[in-house]
Amino acid sequence: MNADRNQPPPQAVLVVEDHPFQRRVLVRLLQSMGIARVVEAEDGSQALALLAGEPFDIVVTDLDMPTMDGMALMREIGARAPEAGIVVLSSVERNLLATVQWLAREQGINLLAVLEKPATGPKLEAALRRPASSPRARAAPALSIDAIAAGLAAGQFEAFVQPQLRFADGKLVGGEALARWRHPQLGWVSPAAFIAPIEASPLVEPFSLAILESVAWAVRWLDTSGLPGRIALNASAAWLDQPTMAERLSQAVARLDLPVERLTIEVTETVASGNLAAALENLARLRLRGFTLSVDDFGTGFSSLQRLVSSPFSELKLDRSFVSGIERDSPRWLVVESTIALANKLGLETVAEGVETEAEWQLLKDAGCGSMQGYYAAKPMCRADFMHWSREHPGARSDDMQAAVAALVG
Repeated sequence: MNADRNQPPPQAVLVVEDHPFQRRVLVRLLQSMGIARVVEAEDGSQALALLAGEPFDIVVTDLDMPTMDGMALMREIGARAPEAGIVVLSSVERNLLATVQWLAREQGINLLAVLEKPATGPKLEAALRRPASSPRARAAPALSIDAIAAGLAAGQFEAFVQPQLRFADGKLVGGEALARWRHPQLGWVSPAAFIAPIEASPLVEPFSLAILESVAWAVRWLDTSGLPGRIALNASAAWLDQPTMAERLSQAVARLDLPVERLTIEVTETVASGNLAAALENLARLRLRGFTLSVDDFGTGFSSLQRLVSSPFSELKLDRSFVSGIERDSPRWLVVESTIALANKLGLETVAEGVETEAEWQLLKDAGCGSMQGYYAAKPMCRADFMHWSREHPGARSDDMQAAVAALVG
């Protein structure tokens, strides 16, 4: 697994702090970590002027500052320098820190961590080494539906797989299929460029079935490996609202000769906000036919506990916004711990997504979460990279699994 220290340290860090003594202490702490360039700014306006003149890997900023507070500064950084990671360091109350984290996620800001003052060396260093994950920094421009349709017809859409590991022993227990577009001019294109147009078009079903066919190799590999795991596929709200969805998906699985018990269908909390009756009917049919159903991004939508217990879900997936930077006894920790306990009592499997640090791994394991996915274990990978990773990962070295890998590679 990729520990924090496997990430290279940043080369240039901008410190934004209005209190001179606290700023000097923070600068010296960062310099002691071996960071090549540490620059100071006493307020947001000065920080933006510096950012206009040179790039910074990371900006460490306070929230409560005169003239321009940290939230306004974060918004400006997101617009002007979206590739820069942001670490918030503040003494404001925890509920406000949680609000800042939510706002950053909604605005697409590359927020690496929210830390309480005073900063400790280990926590700050872990935050600085967190992998960048800004949607704005990675996403390609939105492409036309005609271009998407042509790419689909040409077989350019493929499924990457991000492994899922069991907390109890670190063993590989499956993965999630994540769509990528192998564009002839742009290279690999992320879902941010094509998912929304597809869901607003008649392409939603052929796209979903193409991703299923693309990831069929992983389902077969897992089935021959002897592991008790599954491959997860995301179900679009637009497709789930169609009365024929369950039947069409079942037919495709049968045509590909895939075992349904090796497939998980992930549904976001807000997926049934349209045609609720059709969506629930499809979910019920899929469950009857042996599919595992997962409520994805739990806690980020507008569903209720009543919706959770009245729907045929068998798995609950914690959204990364709850997991990222989690600390024991914080408000988010209480929510996560209670949610996992509730899911366990309801007989639901639990998966945490977006796990990126050893501290997050340990806390979620202690809370009784079942499994995880995230950069701490592995990034989403194409077939060739996944096969190589499987040969090297300690949880994928049984004789059965090695034979399955060899058969697929050969």
